[in-house]
Amino acid sequence: MASNMKTQTFITRMPDKPGAFMLATKVITKHNGNIIRVSYNKAVDFHMLFVEVRADEEALNEITKELLKIGYLENDVSESRVIVVNIKMKDEPGSLYPVLKILDRYDINISYINSNEEDGKFQNFKMGLLIENPALIKCVLDDISEIYPIDIINYAEEEPNLDNTIFYIRMGNEIQKLFNLGTDKTMEFICESNRVFQMLQDRGETPNKVFEYVLHLAKFMSRYRGENFNPDITKHQITDKITLHVIEPPCGSNTYILDNGEDLLFIDTGFAIYSDEMMGIFRTMFENFDSRNKKILITHADVDHCGLLSVIDADIYLNEKSAQSLQKQSQNLMDYREENIFCLGYSRLSRIFSNYVPPDSSRFIIIGENVPEEHRELLRIGSVSFGDLTLEVYEGSGGHLYGEMVFLCRDPWILFTGDIYVNVKGLTKERSEFNSLAPYLMTSVNVNSEFAKEMRKAVFELIPEGQESMICSGHGSIETITK
Repeated sequence: MASNMKTQTFITRMPDKPGAFMLATKVITKHNGNIIRVSYNKAVDFHMLFVEVRADEEALNEITKELLKIGYLENDVSESRVIVVNIKMKDEPGSLYPVLKILDRYDINISYINSNEEDGKFQNFKMGLLIENPALIKCVLDDISEIYPIDIINYAEEEPNLDNTIFYIRMGNEIQKLFNLGTDKTMEFICESNRVFQMLQDRGETPNKVFEYVLHLAKFMSRYRGENFNPDITKHQITDKITLHVIEPPCGSNTYILDNGEDLLFIDTGFAIYSDEMMGIFRTMFENFDSRNKKILITHADVDHCGLLSVIDADIYLNEKSAQSLQKQSQNLMDYREENIFCLGYSRLSRIFSNYVPPDSSRFIIIGENVPEEHRELLRIGSVSFGDLTLEVYEGSGGHLYGEMVFLCRDPWILFTGDIYVNVKGLTKERSEFNSLAPYLMTSVNVNSEFAKEMRKAVFELIPEGQESMICSGHGSIETITK
């Protein structure tokens, strides 16, 4: 029965005498209608009331007939709706004017308005907007959300044209609460959500499913901040002079740190949202951490591997393709991950709520010269030295992501594979849950599954027969294998 219920706003003009509203209420109650809102708009007409009623379609028709009969309605059937919004504006002169200009542009009436001050910095304006065309109110909400944080308090849920707009605005407000985002970041999230929604719709996709998984990911990441950040940390003595430290967080990439007693070499850095927790671990793990010389290598330019590039004071060693991807991020352009429409929502929105800041490209040290733009092989493009170790740098074909790299040390045998290979069996329960989200968010974690399969095979072909090798993957615990 509930599925047949509809909502209709009646624009009534009642006589100026006691009991007028009581008579309208009697008519509505008689037909099992439920009054869910009454709005009074003195500016339009001293006797005008907006009465929003929920009932089944037959009852609404009967209510309409009786209200017409007693002279309370002027139209055959009112198709108007009232949507209630809360708009957060700076507490300064003229803040309301841009909103009024938008409403005037679309010829939208305000059924009621009130405001309250918040901390002397903002005012919350609660407005009832009288809607005659759902397509117009979508435009109104989109335009307002580009200049002010907006929350939808109530609307006619049977209006399908509003569903996407209301979904991403409400999600923006939930993300703000989850991560304590400032107004500017919240606005950025809502605006980007709007853009992603439109792109998905234009390509015939269903954006709601993507955004539900983005919200799921956000809640998952938020759960493990602060005291709940409980990475596994292990230490491996790989030579007389060099120790390998491994940090496996609840979600995001592993971080590998080589320590020779003086300098530190990082391989990947995890999500930016955990930068405070990770920096605390570094400073506990390494004496005089801030003053030590540091280098960073990245296996690829995904946000869950590059989160601390702008936080750790170090030179960043990477190939030209990864540098281009990071530079696109700093220019707010689509990086190589986001050029895939299925990856756009995950990557772009994750950047915002994880507080990711792209690194300064002046810190980049490019590995490799004259590397082909496209290739199917695992190509050696250079090397990086650290203490008495030499790491050979190989570039993949882009199966997982354009610019992917693998680092190989032959003495002792260690392979850092990034996400070309992930040790699925070595994932804890929460890490497995995190990794299970990505395929739903991006259809596949790989840009090209065929290339990705070839690269996994090529990586293990680097290891000679009979050679024992330590495999350090992008996610999952370290494995020791012998071919």
